[in-house]
Amino acid sequence: MDDPFYLFMHIPKTAGTTFRSIVDEQYGFQNVLTYYNQNSTQLLDNLEMTLQAGFHDYRALIGHFQYGVHLPLTWPSKYVTFLRDPVERAASSYYENVKIMSPAVLDGDGKLMSLTDCLREREQFFANQQIKMMIGKGSMETIDAHDLERAQDNIQKDFIFTGIAEYFDASILLLSRIIRWHPCAYGKLNSGTSKKRLKGKDRSTLRRINYLENVLYENARDNLLAEMRSAGGKFDAALAELSKFTAEATKNGQHAAHALSGNHTAIKIFMNDA
Repeated sequence: MDDPFYLFMHIPKTAGTTFRSIVDEQYGFQNVLTYYNQNSTQLLDNLEMTLQAGFHDYRALIGHFQYGVHLPLTWPSKYVTFLRDPVERAASSYYENVKIMSPAVLDGDGKLMSLTDCLREREQFFANQQIKMMIGKGSMETIDAHDLERAQDNIQKDFIFTGIAEYFDASILLLSRIIRWHPCAYGKLNSGTSKKRLKGKDRSTLRRINYLENVLYENARDNLLAEMRSAGGKFDAALAELSKFTAEATKNGQHAAHALSGNHTAIKIFMNDA
């Protein structure tokens, strides 16, 4: 296997469900290890052994794991992840936890707490979670400016690509050229979890407690926008074409990623222009 083993770090509420479908299409679901809703870290602890055994052509790991799983590996590896506006991601996380009645949003009597109450009682659960995953810190721990620097350093050193959820199609197109994926279309999955309007006070609180993460997000977003601009007209044409296929797939209920079979000349030209 000439390519590195890819570690697709799925930060919750960052379009990861759609991305997982794309990864399965690219490698075949049987060749992708998944780490979701695990009761133990056994899969991560034994990852090196699993790859070295060579019984299966595993190409990637995807799931809700933190930075650091690469450290025991002798196999070459690279991370890929997506970031999302910290305020929107945190709010979406709250409503997702409400939907499943997670203990994270319940009070001591088991009653559902409002977002305002959660931010007062469990601020850290909604603060800087993307940075925490980038540096391997616990969800209820606090972070400081040094942790932001660590996250930025980790991205520079070990992440082959950092996408932006708000520019998902553009991110997929750029990533596909970097790691030589074949063009595919996909419908948007799990995109309607939270479209609720945030109260001004809650929005202000989320902005305040995620100010460090906003720096990380804006840097990554600006880098992506710069890549999009430098890619030029071929990229613009390919993005318009991909967006058309994606819109059609969503409209037709084709949510799972699938190889493009129709005319996609602009995407082919862009992909071969590396």
